[in-house]
Amino acid sequence: MRTKFSFLFIFLFVSTVLFGQQKAIKTITENDLKAHLEFIASDLMQGREFTTEVPGLDLTADYLRTQCMKMGLNPGSDNFIQHVGMEMIKPDLDNTSFKIVNSTGETTFASKDFFALFGPAKSDTIETGVVFAGYGWYNDQTKYNDTEGLDIKGKVVLAMTRNIEQSTASGDNGIELSMEMRKLSKALMGGAKALILVPDPLVSDSEQLTSVRKYAEGGQFSLKGAVSRKTVPMPLIIGASELADKLLSASGKTLAKLQKEINESGSPKSFEIEGETVQIMLPKIVSDVDGKNVVAVIEGSDPVLKNECVVYTAHYDHLGMNASSEVYNGADDNGTGTVSLLEIAEAFQSMKKKPRRSIVFAWVTAEEKGLLGSDYYSQHPVFPLDKTLVDINMDMVGRSAETEVDPDNDSEDQLAGPNGLFVVTGKQSSELIDLSQKLSKEQGLVLNDKLSAKLLNRSDYYHFYKHGIPVFGLSTGIHEDYHKVTDELDKIDYHKMKRVTGYAFLVGEKVANQKKRIVVDKPTSK
Repeated sequence: MRTKFSFLFIFLFVSTVLFGQQKAIKTITENDLKAHLEFIASDLMQGREFTTEVPGLDLTADYLRTQCMKMGLNPGSDNFIQHVGMEMIKPDLDNTSFKIVNSTGETTFASKDFFALFGPAKSDTIETGVVFAGYGWYNDQTKYNDTEGLDIKGKVVLAMTRNIEQSTASGDNGIELSMEMRKLSKALMGGAKALILVPDPLVSDSEQLTSVRKYAEGGQFSLKGAVSRKTVPMPLIIGASELADKLLSASGKTLAKLQKEINESGSPKSFEIEGETVQIMLPKIVSDVDGKNVVAVIEGSDPVLKNECVVYTAHYDHLGMNASSEVYNGADDNGTGTVSLLEIAEAFQSMKKKPRRSIVFAWVTAEEKGLLGSDYYSQHPVFPLDKTLVDINMDMVGRSAETEVDPDNDSEDQLAGPNGLFVVTGKQSSELIDLSQKLSKEQGLVLNDKLSAKLLNRSDYYHFYKHGIPVFGLSTGIHEDYHKVTDELDKIDYHKMKRVTGYAFLVGEKVANQKKRIVVDKPTSK
């Protein structure tokens, strides 16, 4: 008889849990997702950045705080706001200048049509000679090397974007920022004072450089009081073709002519530009910035296990506006993750019997500035990190391609199809992976984790991963509108978004309700 009662009790308990899950998940609706997103990703928010005329980022934080209050969530910090003290270093554009000075000390050219990335945190002045280094490129296989035999120590290096292979190949091959960063590294190791990059005459697509300019002029952010700031000590200066031709005029050649000689001969045409120096003024402005994480908590129902938690994260900041006053609305990045967390919070709050463990919702700031909001939370968590079982991160969960991705394609720039979902994990917990796979099959979603290694440091889960906490990042993938003003509301697939949001709720609910905490069988190596 006791066995029958035990089976009956287990059956009733499981039925109650499943009924509670299904009732809660029904609170996640396309209409609610759309209503939240149309406010957060509207032009009124001016791209949810720190320096816009209308404080859209603060307005978004207020909106999220108000929604948390409306749902009856517990504040995870003072009035739901966790203040993130930051320091911003911006270029002083009014006093930034570039001059070419001849051997008699006469200024032959002056311009403000350039911008600089990296360099010392403080104001910087460079006064030295210039060497022309072609593409600034080297190829270990072909032994092509634009700087071979060229003394660049203490000099400014002038180079074109791309490389000889790209510029002589047919078809469309634009600027690859990773390639340009390798050139910067090579110049730095050679002891150069700065690297000046100009678009090579055969490339027409300057959209990427426009995006880089916006990033550079938006300033570099760091947590206030950080022990170390990761900086590249040498500036990367991006100039126009006119600047290059002015620098090269003393040699009697133009950039286009030199590129033609390089491409036709297949060999470098590098040289030191004699008879002139450059004077580059790169002043900086340092200011304090108050960022805001919005943090809410649902207390667990178990008197002991409620001291452990599952954390959900999503960043709510974006890129602001461009020079033409067009708004980077960031509907998908990361308006979708932001509002998905609101719906997940509502689903948990609607449950009569809450999960055994507590649930933390952290809408974090300054992800686009270097994952700073999540870094701050990891240093000031609501629950100790050793009581945090998993971080479930939502970042760009609202788009869908017509067809599923090629399983053999490992490119970062992929968009999942109608049933596809990219997951990023540190693979610390086989149990988490197994239960997430089981739940995905029940929801008709196909998980793809091929990008985990490439993207593990690219979103807010990273600051949990580095502390040994299992992470589970969800994304529908990268699309052609990523970090562009075309990331708009009309491209969101709300049906897909609802499915992903419901799935994220189920994964967190499962982890939070287990009797035993999830096993970390492959801990993060320190």
